[in-house]
Amino acid sequence: MLSIGQFADMAQVSARTVRYYESIGLLPASTRGENNYRFYSQNLLERMKRIRDLQGLGFSLEDIKIIISFSDSDLKTRLNERLLEIEQEIDNLEERRERVQNLLSVSNKIDTGETLTETERNLYMDSIKEQVMSGLRSRYNGVTDSALAYLKRDTWLDVHPQVGEFIEAVKKCMEFAKAKNLTLGTARGSSPASMSFFGLGFSEVDPLKYEMIPERLSTQAPFFHIDVEYERGQEFVDFCREMNKSLTYGEIQAFKMPLIDVVQNTHKAIGQVINYDNIEDDSDTVLNPFKNLDLEKIFQFDFSEDALVMNYERFLPEYLGLAKITEHFKGQKVFSFRDIINITALWRPHSQENVDRINLYRQAKAKPFSYGFLSEKIEAWLKPNYGTVIYHEDIIKIVSEYTGWDFARSNSLRRVCMNKNKIVQRDQDANWLEFQKIAPKPVVDLVAEESKWAFCFPHAIAFAKFTKQTAVLKTLHKNAYFTEIVNFEQKHGFKWDDIGIRIKGVSLHQG
Repeated sequence: MLSIGQFADMAQVSARTVRYYESIGLLPASTRGENNYRFYSQNLLERMKRIRDLQGLGFSLEDIKIIISFSDSDLKTRLNERLLEIEQEIDNLEERRERVQNLLSVSNKIDTGETLTETERNLYMDSIKEQVMSGLRSRYNGVTDSALAYLKRDTWLDVHPQVGEFIEAVKKCMEFAKAKNLTLGTARGSSPASMSFFGLGFSEVDPLKYEMIPERLSTQAPFFHIDVEYERGQEFVDFCREMNKSLTYGEIQAFKMPLIDVVQNTHKAIGQVINYDNIEDDSDTVLNPFKNLDLEKIFQFDFSEDALVMNYERFLPEYLGLAKITEHFKGQKVFSFRDIINITALWRPHSQENVDRINLYRQAKAKPFSYGFLSEKIEAWLKPNYGTVIYHEDIIKIVSEYTGWDFARSNSLRRVCMNKNKIVQRDQDANWLEFQKIAPKPVVDLVAEESKWAFCFPHAIAFAKFTKQTAVLKTLHKNAYFTEIVNFEQKHGFKWDDIGIRIKGVSLHQG
């Protein structure tokens, strides 16, 4: 008989391993001496050699426990089965290697601007879709039927041959920001309407939550606008600008955003990073500033008159500052954060027509409103807007309801109607001429008028993230927040609420 130390040395394992194998049944129970020490038969050394050999073949301890109880013929059967499993694993790995090599070749072609074959494009887009699904599983803890149904409508990935290069360019921009440890805002523009962008991690806007309409992307090139922290953001802006120059489809624009720096500096001052997503949109923490008419330094409500962007916004003079927006809130309740989003979308008082829409919304909140000629289905759709038309998505729904057209075609009509300077072009459009024949005149007139003033819903949702952040900071850490605004403005000479936009070829905050 051998002591545990002697047995372990001869078996070329540790004493701890011997004890463990005994505890899980790979070795029979040891003999105990009078001193209670363990002793093992020398015959078990062959068993230990067999265990080590099977481990070398890739078998788990559980498998080995079963195998060593087999007869020789049973062992051969099991080894043959294992050989087939290994060969299948090799085949799978070789297939995966070939796929990765092909994808790498396609990616290199995209980088150099070479034209992809149809097979190559399909391969690349299949890879993108796999990434989308993986991302959605992570975000939703599984992919729901609703998400799959939305993805089925999100057809722009299949419609445009150049969408791959656009996706790749956006991906590179996001990777660049991550590598530089830069803080970005929420992606805005039309692209957040896509579930694919949400799944890929390019956008923090959940399109399913807000019932967005992805079909609008199939009739227009997607534009992807992203804000970056102001002080360190120029390199990112320049990188995105270069990426944008290479695109033949879609648009990428990056803008330095003072508010991102202010928020980050406030976090440093209070010694914590606030997770705004963990704070309910409709909580008192978010809504109290609006309920209490305390709108100072709330993003999109407190407009700095000398902010660079205001040189282009051209608000009516009396609507600059806090007086008019505070007056707007007097006597009305703030019901939800969606209510706040709606007001920010409407609050573009460039003309009396804009002001009329602001006032219509206020009246609709105070007293149930209906246009009087829209279907029950559309009235239900407009309920979050208190019955009024505010967004492009509202127009698309109305057109589709009265024509039976799909959302993509309905969006094409909306785009024809939205430019008030191209009425002649609209009147020659085949969809517009057909729409006039199909839909009742009040509906036609409503679409023609409201298309000129409606706002992009994904854009409104994206900007609302900043509105929420400033409301939370105002409620919880007002002194620190206000102090960091002053510090930033004194250091950089730009206003805390200045934003980067592109108007008539002029880009603000791009350096």
